[in-house]
Amino acid sequence: MTTAIDTHCETALESPYSRDRAEAIEELVGLFPDATDDGKRRVLETLRQVAHESSSRSERDLARETLTECFEADPAAAAPVVVDTFVDIAADSKFSDERLDAIDRLRACYSDLNERRRETVGKTLADIAGNATYEDERRRARQRLSDISRDERAESSDGDSAGDAVGYLGESLAEHLEQAADEVSEECLQRAEEVSEFVHENPVDDGSYETVREDIDALVEQLQVVPTGDELDADRQERVERLAGRVGRLYTRG
Repeated sequence: MTTAIDTHCETALESPYSRDRAEAIEELVGLFPDATDDGKRRVLETLRQVAHESSSRSERDLARETLTECFEADPAAAAPVVVDTFVDIAADSKFSDERLDAIDRLRACYSDLNERRRETVGKTLADIAGNATYEDERRRARQRLSDISRDERAESSDGDSAGDAVGYLGESLAEHLEQAADEVSEECLQRAEEVSEFVHENPVDDGSYETVREDIDALVEQLQVVPTGDELDADRQERVERLAGRVGRLYTRG
């Protein structure tokens, strides 16, 4: 078994032939479930390297898929490498489709992670949702955090608490809305729309929730009539900052 793993790892990383590399990757995932702990680490590290460094898109895609298969076969053994790999790809890959794919894979593995790695995933997705350059990536991260939030509420004994993952995002979006008060109207409007979508998708059992939701919707309507390129007047800036603070407090994790 050890010799076979070593041979396939070497082929996956060093063979000059793409077909041989792909076949070696597929052989590794087949060997993974019955490998020793050291063998599993060797397989995972090889797949991580291919996913990060291969110049072949098809091999990077295959490596991400096989990492997921390894995680499904043995979540405890695979989680350290799998989570770190998908976190890095989601945040730093040169290719948007790979970043989106990694966001989806982080969401898919979330329920089988321990608390510390759930925290890593939650923080990563919240950061992408607030800071990613592209709206489709911010939206995808928000969607996946909302999915996680629904799962956490279903698991909760009282069924109505916002878990850590959604809390990270609520705080992050509120912070970005507050910062946007000093920006031109369209930037502030975009951030307000993101907050509005988030608040609607993530209700919390708090007496102020309905009022906050209504006020953020009203803010969006007001910002829609501000001329493009204009900065907000002092009164609107103050209102945006105050409302952002209320949203942040609503989702602050206990």
